[in-house]
Parts: sequence; structure tokens; C-alpha cells
Amino acid sequence: MQPQLILQIDSSAEYDREVIERLVSESMNKVDSYLRKYENKPDATVRIEITIKKNSDDSFYGKLHANLDGELIMFEREKFFKLDDLIHHAFQHMKEQLASK
Repeated sequence: MQPQLILQIDSSAEYDREVIERLVSESMNKVDSYLRKYENKPDATVRIEITIKKNSDDSFYGKLHANLDGELIMFEREKFFKLDDLIHHAFQHMKEQLASK
């Protein structure tokens, strides 16, 4: 089972694509150990969708929706001026949800 990662970057944030991809990759490495419990389930569906947009005031809006073998985890925030804080907070939320199970 390989997690399916869908990264949707709005045209408003296209200039930051490389940074977004790097931050998401780093964050995926941090939750990798939590996702390993799905490796033994060949029929498990692990799908993580991340959406990033840049607002007119140069802040960012982000959304993380994860479907982990039927368990849904959702995170949505706006008005983050630091892109790395937004992405790290989203994955921290997912990690906390997985740790509590």
C-alpha cells in the first residue's frame, strides 16, 4: 500500500510550488511511521489531498483531507502568512489524530 498524495496548488500560489512540494514531502516523512499500520492491509485506501491557495493579502489558505482506510481527517485554515507554518500545522493535526487512535 502506497499512500496516494494529491497536491492541488492554485494558480495564485504557483510561484511557491517548489517550496510547497518540498514542505509536503518533508511532512509526509514525519507521518510515515503512522501510515505504516496500513501496509499490512493490501486493500487499504490511503489518500491525502492537499490544497493551497494564496490570498490577495499574501497570506495562504490550506486544506488537508485524508481518507485513511475509511477514517477521515480534515484540516482547513486561512490567513497563514508563513507557508511552512500552514503545512506543518496541517500535518501535525493529522499526526495527532492518528496518534490518538
